[in-house]
Amino acid sequence: LYLDIDGMFGRFHDTDRDMMAMLASQAAVALDNAQWSQGLEEKVALRTVELQISNAQTEARAAELAVINSIQQGMAAAMTFQGIVDLVGDKLREVFGSQDLGINLKDAHADLMHRAYLYEHGNRLHLESWWPKPGTRIQRVFDTLVAGRPVVQNNRSDTDAWQIPTEPGTDEAKSIVLVPIACGDRFVGVIGLEDHKRENAFGEAEVRLLTTIAASMGVALENARLFDETQRLLKETEQRNAELAVINRIQEGMAAELNFQAIIDLVGDALREVLKSGDLGIDWYDSEANLIHTLYSVEHGRRLPGGEPRTPTADGPFMRMLRARRPSIYSSADEIRAAGYHVSPGTDGGTLSLMVAPILGGDRFLGKVMVESYEREHAFGASEVRLLSTVAASMGVALENARLFDETQRLLKETEQRASELAVINSIQEGMAAELDFQAIVDLVGDKLREVFDTGDIGIRWYDAKANLTHFLYQYEHGVRTYHPPQTPSRGALRILQMRQPMVLNTLADFAAQGFEVTPGTDQSLSSVGVPIIGSDSALGSVVIEDYQREHAFGEAQIRLLTTVAASMGVAMENARLFDETQRLLKETEQRNAELAVINRIQEGMAAELNFQAIIDLVGDALRDVLKSGDLGIDWYDSEANLIHTLYAVEHGMRLPVEGPRPPMAEGPGMRRLRERRPVICNSAAEIRAAGFHVSPGTDGGTKSLMVVPILGGDRFLGGVMVDNYEREHAFGESDVRLLATVAASMGVALENARLFDETQRLLKETEQRAAELAVINAVQQALAGELGIQGVYEAVGEKLREVFPHSIEGIRVVDRASGQMRYAYGIMNG
Repeated sequence: LYLDIDGMFGRFHDTDRDMMAMLASQAAVALDNAQWSQGLEEKVALRTVELQISNAQTEARAAELAVINSIQQGMAAAMTFQGIVDLVGDKLREVFGSQDLGINLKDAHADLMHRAYLYEHGNRLHLESWWPKPGTRIQRVFDTLVAGRPVVQNNRSDTDAWQIPTEPGTDEAKSIVLVPIACGDRFVGVIGLEDHKRENAFGEAEVRLLTTIAASMGVALENARLFDETQRLLKETEQRNAELAVINRIQEGMAAELNFQAIIDLVGDALREVLKSGDLGIDWYDSEANLIHTLYSVEHGRRLPGGEPRTPTADGPFMRMLRARRPSIYSSADEIRAAGYHVSPGTDGGTLSLMVAPILGGDRFLGKVMVESYEREHAFGASEVRLLSTVAASMGVALENARLFDETQRLLKETEQRASELAVINSIQEGMAAELDFQAIVDLVGDKLREVFDTGDIGIRWYDAKANLTHFLYQYEHGVRTYHPPQTPSRGALRILQMRQPMVLNTLADFAAQGFEVTPGTDQSLSSVGVPIIGSDSALGSVVIEDYQREHAFGEAQIRLLTTVAASMGVAMENARLFDETQRLLKETEQRNAELAVINRIQEGMAAELNFQAIIDLVGDALRDVLKSGDLGIDWYDSEANLIHTLYAVEHGMRLPVEGPRPPMAEGPGMRRLRERRPVICNSAAEIRAAGFHVSPGTDGGTKSLMVVPILGGDRFLGGVMVDNYEREHAFGESDVRLLATVAASMGVALENARLFDETQRLLKETEQRAAELAVINAVQQALAGELGIQGVYEAVGEKLREVFPHSIEGIRVVDRASGQMRYAYGIMNG
């Protein structure tokens, strides 16, 4: 009896053992009395012992219930999960006087057992969570516990025992009892009690007590779980309400804003306030240009400049977020580096935590919001990510609306600007349509563009492709009109004409890179835009606007307006050029007709004349009349004698006396050109001197322009016609040269004909005279043949000479050799 009682109550308190010892002593006394008494006394004593044992069991049960009640009251007062675990564990260690007790709890969301409470040898241990591996001994133990049955191992030497393995990091126990913690039909965990000193340490009472406490603990833990869940949900609700309040405030602010950057700044400032962060950035993604623009950047509470747009790396964190479209949290510097985030120039590289959320607009990735922590790792949790993601989503909608509003405003502004441009273009086109004068169109367009662009720096240039020269038809600089001679275009100017595309130069570096040169006598501008003037099949020139005060001065609107005007201008100028060409051809035709009329009149006059000097005078007078010149000369060249005869000379309207022949001037450029049968035009006194022409004696030396054309007869150089102008340089043009050359050519023919006629007449006269001479000689010879006396011969010859020269005084004188005197053999005096 003593051993049974000791085995049952050996684990209670000392008071309990004292009470049981007293009962045992009383039982011993009763047994002694029973031995002395037989019969009725023995039965009474036995009954008394049974009652005393029953009372002891009742008191032991009452002690168990007291322990259970104490634990349950503690659990009822503790509403935290870990608080209940610690309370039960501490109480059980106290009740069982044990330093080796563990409570393991199952993770409801994963196959894991968490060591919520573990003591060995009086020391609290912290070991990793675990789960039994299939097919192991512990798996069989675990299955039994999950089935709701306790497991007791009081002897490791027993082959039929459970053979519960010792966990790594702990000592091997001699006795083990494991009871499941359950709530309803759900397995919650395990309470394990060990004894490292003796075997068979645990009996039914210990198992019953642990099982009862485990059942109560299961309910308490479930209540605590529900309480924690309720508190969590309540806290989440409160936090969510706070987040919604923040989101509503931000959304109200965004709803009131339609300015893109204002929304960015509003969201950035609000998020920094809510998240209590001084390190936040908002990036915008331009998908068309594949560029990231930093619109908001604050580090350590200080706003940083956005910097230049940057291109994202193909497999960097930005492009990964673009594809995934999910927020990301990086809880350490190592994770941040591993994700591919790098330190931006001029920023701190000591980030310990990073949270990034995408900004989405419909199905478009618009950018990202990034929050950093330089103070601690694991700085951001689910609530921060949720808040940031929600704000980013609302921000995406607001920014998309702002973008659409901006786009609408831009289109509206563009429409208004386009209407304004069209009004300007129509005004210019109407002006151009009313004009057919080339320079007038250029001036009209230039003045209108100066007015529209409010600029004093504009140029309209015309390109002569044959001569490769740029003509400055309209040039203003600093509000003053300037004039420049034609010049060879620079490499950059030629590119505009060759590419037929506008060219914008925003910096001095652009000017140098594109090959533009400063026009002599002008300043270097800081920015410029040039657009080609396109004709039907070629670039005719360019319109250039410059800015001398700032770089990047010209945008799309200016380029578009200038391009449209230049295109219209090209058509108008082409029409004007064709009109001018038609007018020129018409004028040339009329002038040519006039020239032909003059030439015909001169040629008719020359045809009616066969007198050499008469032809010279006729041509000289006619040319002075046609050319309205009072300064004209005609020289004749005697190639045999190498002498020049001035046959016609008029200076300042007065006919000069003809000087005697003179040798030709030294062989200068002008004379060589004439001998080469080409006309000579000298447009200045310097050119006249350079050509080798000199002032004739007795004439004015102030000639400013000179035109000389050769007179040709067949392949012979006959002379030249010279026209002077004493009033202005560049006095003679192509038409004057053409007229003079045509008249000189006709004159050469006429003079050659006159010369041939004179020569024929001279030869004819010489022939007739020779015939008369021969007749006289024949008659004299016949008379001499009929006379034999000398005096008869004298008489016959004298008479014949009187007949040939009837109005002459003849005489035949004979020398008397003897006397040395001369006498008249025949003489006729005074007829």
